[in-house]
Amino acid sequence: MTPRALRRLLLSPPACRDPRALRAAVAGRTVAVTGASSGIGRATALLLGAAGAEVLLLARRTAELERVQAEIGAHGGRAHVYPLDLADPQAVQALAAHLLTRHPRLHALISNAGKSVRRPVGASADRRDLERQLAVNFTGPAALTLALLPALTRAGGVIVNVSSVSARPPGVPRWAGYQGSKAGFDLWLHSLGAELRADGVRVSSVYLPLTRTPMIAPTRAYRFLPALTPHEAAQAVVRPLVHPELRVAPWWLTGQELAALVAPGALQRLLGTLERGERRLGRQALR
Repeated sequence: MTPRALRRLLLSPPACRDPRALRAAVAGRTVAVTGASSGIGRATALLLGAAGAEVLLLARRTAELERVQAEIGAHGGRAHVYPLDLADPQAVQALAAHLLTRHPRLHALISNAGKSVRRPVGASADRRDLERQLAVNFTGPAALTLALLPALTRAGGVIVNVSSVSARPPGVPRWAGYQGSKAGFDLWLHSLGAELRADGVRVSSVYLPLTRTPMIAPTRAYRFLPALTPHEAAQAVVRPLVHPELRVAPWWLTGQELAALVAPGALQRLLGTLERGERRLGRQALR
């Protein structure tokens, strides 16, 4: 078995690796992707553009979005650039109103943008870490989703939440802001999904394992761990556009969730032991 095949077996959620199936699902349809300037969002936008979708590229960095747009165009696809900071409520509402006018039928919203900060809670007390993560991972995507519901309802669309295995139990040290905000949006979306089903709008969450993107680059502990490529992650992200699944996740995530349910105390003690070990290593590195 090749390293790539082994990584796919151990890490990857179910994915759509058939370009013809994806093209049949999205060709000629409008799909919005947040966080489309790099990483998983960029890879997802490129997949969709190659499959014939009209891709709406949303992110903060205009220059990077224009490069993605050019890549899609170079292969015969169509994409539009819409700069947006999800942490700015006024900007979210203004762009949503513009999109409803320009693109009155939205076949899919892929909520991919995310913000993560790995920091001990004691070092986060006086920072804007939590506020920013809540805005980018929860309140901003929620506001955008609500504002775009008319276009999604007209098209009988699907809302895809690009989530993380860490948004599921148990809670892991140093990731409280990220895990809490991602889990909050995930539960909110599925509560909304129960209401939207009657309107013909589906929701789905894709729980990704570690993926090699710019977002994890500052975390030294992750540099030597196995991880998906952005393209592999994107193949999982587009799966709900082809298969009407409520959840796309690695095979082992259910075991993780069961362990957190059956033995929460033991799992928390184990994580606490790992945290103490990391603190000792940190003190030794400073000597």
